[in-house]
Amino acid sequence: MVLQSLNARAAFALRAFGLALISWTVFSSSPGPSGSGRGLVIAALLGVGAIGWVTWSLEAYAHRGHSAQLFLLAGAGGLLVAASPKAAGSAFAFVAIVSGGFVLEFRRAILLAAVAILALALSILIYHHGALEFLAYGLGFVASLLAGANGRQAVRRAEQAELLLAQVQRSREEQLRAARLAESARIAREIHDLLAHTLAGLTIQLEATGALLAGGAERSVLAERLRRAHALAREGLEETRRAVGVLRDKNLAVGDALEALLADYRVSAPGAVAELLSDGQVARLDGPAGLAVIRVAQEALTNVRKHAPGAPVRVALEVGEANLELSISDGGPAVSASSDGGGLAASGGGYGLPGMRERAELLGGTLRAGPDGQGWRVRLSLPLADAQSSSPALEAGAV
Repeated sequence: MVLQSLNARAAFALRAFGLALISWTVFSSSPGPSGSGRGLVIAALLGVGAIGWVTWSLEAYAHRGHSAQLFLLAGAGGLLVAASPKAAGSAFAFVAIVSGGFVLEFRRAILLAAVAILALALSILIYHHGALEFLAYGLGFVASLLAGANGRQAVRRAEQAELLLAQVQRSREEQLRAARLAESARIAREIHDLLAHTLAGLTIQLEATGALLAGGAERSVLAERLRRAHALAREGLEETRRAVGVLRDKNLAVGDALEALLADYRVSAPGAVAELLSDGQVARLDGPAGLAVIRVAQEALTNVRKHAPGAPVRVALEVGEANLELSISDGGPAVSASSDGGGLAASGGGYGLPGMRERAELLGGTLRAGPDGQGWRVRLSLPLADAQSSSPALEAGAV
């Protein structure tokens, strides 16, 4: 209703104007209000209608219920239809029915319309008006009821839509907040992995340098070890800077990264054999899937250097249409971290098997690690459809 969209004072003023207009039509019509006969009936009905209208307006202004006043208006308006046929007294009933359909439950609104129709029928019978007039006003009352009920439903739908929109907005805000937290955790995990890998390599280089120094190695050999340690530290910082860029644009050269990791392994273990077997589909890898391949291979090679230094290493990567398989195996003795009491095995847990499994599971894949003959094998399996897609938990809210 229009009145529902106005502020309380404007609506009250509009109702007062409507009452004045209805009263003017009743007083100016013939027959009009008087002190006897039909005029007295009209005056009484106008007074009852005016009282109902004023109390309805006051109750509406105070935002309180006003169903009793609406029934009073409906009865007075229905009786005035035939009592004062040239006046607008029927407006009492029409306004009451429309308002009732809007603010009352549908059953009570039907009862309100029935009161108006019964009053109309009584008025028609008393003042001998035709059935056509009864039919016309009766249909008008029913149409007013349906209009008010439809208005009520429209307002309810609008309120529900606003509530749903607010819920969607809150849900979206929560999703964005969760995505930012997930992205922050992902970046923190990547930087942690990089630093753990670099520090583990530094530890290996420094401990090997200490062993050579204690054994009286030549100055040139010691200098080379120190240069290698310095290069590892510098490369770690550079790779940390690149990691954030990779997380943003997902541009990865997985094949080149794996070759670089194997070259680094060969340098740290002179004479060690390290080979990469891959197909031509490696170039398809990027984003979280490609990053997972690099980090798992990086951690697996770090573990080989710590627990089976110098062992031959074989890295095999197969990229299919729907999934990828990565296998890193070494041919050395399968030595657990707990049984190795040396300094290299105690150089730090780094990313570790739990972290690798967590990364795989986040992308919908699996990671298995365990003995393989005389050595150790790590196997990563990822579904490319899930891993390559940018899910909110991994990609939204990038910093």
